[in-house]
Amino acid sequence: MIRRIRRRTAQVLTISAACFAVLGLVAFGVGTSNSRFLDAVNREIAPSGTPPFDRVLRTFARCSKWDYFDANRIGSPAQQWLGRLEHASPFHVSARTALTGGVDQCGPCGATSRSMIVLLRRAGIPARKAILYSPRDRAVHTVVEVRINDEWRVFDPTYGWYWVRPRDGAIATADDLGRDPALLARVLERYPSYPIDEYRYDRVYHLRWDKIPGLDAVRRLLMRAGQDDFARRLQTPPIYERPAYLSASILCVLGALQFFASRLASYGLGGEPQWQVGEWAGRRRATS
Repeated sequence: MIRRIRRRTAQVLTISAACFAVLGLVAFGVGTSNSRFLDAVNREIAPSGTPPFDRVLRTFARCSKWDYFDANRIGSPAQQWLGRLEHASPFHVSARTALTGGVDQCGPCGATSRSMIVLLRRAGIPARKAILYSPRDRAVHTVVEVRINDEWRVFDPTYGWYWVRPRDGAIATADDLGRDPALLARVLERYPSYPIDEYRYDRVYHLRWDKIPGLDAVRRLLMRAGQDDFARRLQTPPIYERPAYLSASILCVLGALQFFASRLASYGLGGEPQWQVGEWAGRRRATS
């Protein structure tokens, strides 16, 4: 009985591993298709050879023209289905879905920032997320930082706004905005409702600590240990901004674990059971 249960378990795990592998390959194919789409969008935004700063501004302008999700804007039926699936999840939609169908309802800042970051990275320009924390120590907004002339300059594609430093006319950094309330308040000239009291640029992290249960508790422990600067330097892994590749990686890992579990379940099941061999040998000696 136990051997039969182990054999059935091994079969189920093997089939499950194969299913995970197939789904992983499908997700990898979706990621590859999305990469080609993003490269095509980059060619539309600016031709090859465009100076990096000009490309940054054009990409920022493209990603700032966003709307809420509507699957009917997506041409391909398969992409419509994927877009609806992403929109129904508790996470931000992919860059491709945000650029074609629109951003998700759980907060446009995450999807618009992701679109800009992914497009710039595909063009070879360093970019990263900057998560703003409120005075109540909670993540409230996401903006983009782009590496320009050895400084991380701030762009807010959700509002279509960036700040210019008075002293040199360059785009401001988060440190500039955190130190200069008057510079930060200039956004109120165009967006009077911009919550400058909530969006604190002196409380910037580059990893969304509250996305994974328990991770924010680690951040608080680091703060109490005097390691807040270390927590702020940690960045979101690049694969997180590519949900299809992230899903493919997770599915492949799960498939591999299922496969090894099936091997463990079937270990020692090959051939006739030992007790049956011994019984057969005993009967043969008795009849000889």
